[in-house]
Amino acid sequence: MLAETTLTPRLTVFTLGGDTPLTSYGANCVALAGGAGTLLVDPLIAPPHAAEVAAALARRGFPAVTHVVVTHHHTDHALGASWFAARGATVIAHQQCAASMAERHGAIVTERRATPSLAALFADAQPHQPALTFTDSLRVDLGDLTVEVRHLGPGHTDGDCVVLFPSEDAVACGDLIFSRYHFNYEEADLTGLSRGLDALRALPATRFIPGHGQAAGPEIVDAQARYHAAVQRTIAAASSRADARVAIRGQFPGFELLLAIESALDRWPSQWGKT
Repeated sequence: MLAETTLTPRLTVFTLGGDTPLTSYGANCVALAGGAGTLLVDPLIAPPHAAEVAAALARRGFPAVTHVVVTHHHTDHALGASWFAARGATVIAHQQCAASMAERHGAIVTERRATPSLAALFADAQPHQPALTFTDSLRVDLGDLTVEVRHLGPGHTDGDCVVLFPSEDAVACGDLIFSRYHFNYEEADLTGLSRGLDALRALPATRFIPGHGQAAGPEIVDAQARYHAAVQRTIAAASSRADARVAIRGQFPGFELLLAIESALDRWPSQWGKT
């Protein structure tokens, strides 16, 4: 069931929770209602989920969705974009994100349609090429307010962006922040992660909306930095992959997305990985 969290009268976060493809891996979709339309950030993993968000927006009386921002190319944040694009919304992404969407999404959709447990969810999924791309930053006019889309450099992926809502004192962080979810390092720029968190702290916002997990104050930015440091230390000190996996799970009890621990074990330097 789609959960809705009202941050301000104009700003709402939607999520299906959990940590499987059937619930968009618990990704957050963020909606801001402006005078000239609604802007969405990360419209979830597939058309049925996008349609659930649209129904929730209609119940709230939000204007029609005119813009969709994709914070990065991972499908749990991006594949729902085609549903809104087919209904007139302009999809926005960093140029590297758009390139990755074009390169990868077709094969992913085909694979998921061939997986019995996922076939129904992805039956109508279509890759989508964003209509509007940018390199550093972009402003979106919603009539009575402006949204700022910014690339803070390579972090979770090369094509990350964050979405700043100045009127609401908030920022949608994409997957630079996982709150009580294990971080997916699969395509991360390990040296860029700390720079991205420093850039987040410098933004004029006190509400931070993670890609996964509950929105909170700047303490979740600090918590993410501590997570990275702890995972790096644990993997460096462990004598085996299995020992590191157990130690990470023990340090972060209750965290979801356990599968993402494997990406940490693959990417951070380790004793067992040395030749």
